[in-house]
Amino acid sequence: MLLGLRHGIDWDHIAAITDITSSSDNKRHALVLGTLYAVGHAAVIIFLGLGAVILGARLPDWVDTVMQPVVGVTLILLGLYLAFSIVRHGKNVKLRSRWMVLFNILGKTYDWIETKITHKHPHSHFHYPDKFGKSTAFFVGIIHGTGAETPTQLLLFVAAAGAGGSVLGSMLVFTFVIGLILSNFLIITLSILGIAKAEQNRNIYLFLSGITAFFSFTVGIFFLTGHAAFLPAILGG
Repeated sequence: MLLGLRHGIDWDHIAAITDITSSSDNKRHALVLGTLYAVGHAAVIIFLGLGAVILGARLPDWVDTVMQPVVGVTLILLGLYLAFSIVRHGKNVKLRSRWMVLFNILGKTYDWIETKITHKHPHSHFHYPDKFGKSTAFFVGIIHGTGAETPTQLLLFVAAAGAGGSVLGSMLVFTFVIGLILSNFLIITLSILGIAKAEQNRNIYLFLSGITAFFSFTVGIFFLTGHAAFLPAILGG
């Protein structure tokens, strides 16, 4: 249970949850989206954890090697987007999810390629979202569950695989997931309340946007260059 609580406040969870909840102006909708992210992540943990119990296996090392740079690129894009938005809009800047920024870039790239091929005026048939939907939030949770194999998650798989029987191993997995969801729900609630209060004061909101831009860009560089281990482990993981 404690390992699950600890895993729920890792870097990837904090970044993803604040991205998702800040993309909605409605608190109830933001709560639903954040919860779906946590459920998506938990579903992957259950799948991999039970796989460890049955097969005595764990997530291959190459998955984390591939996914770390992907997460790093999205963080860098968010940082650059926020820095540009601060310069352009000042106090009217609006925080956006880095996944929505990525979807926008992919959509615009698709439009540009289509225009070059057809030689027609831009008229996109590709409708990329500007806010998170339920399925998108759930899918992002699945992505993070697959690509962010933290020490506590790895320890769960090893413990589950070596547990005395499939029943005990399965209990370890589900207890870990309960702790994960509880700590994620706490971050979701604090994120919604924090963002709501910050938006009432544009100076504070502008300051937080700048901090977010710097934080996202810096952490993204660490992930992209394969130096994520230099980041401080939250609560000593």
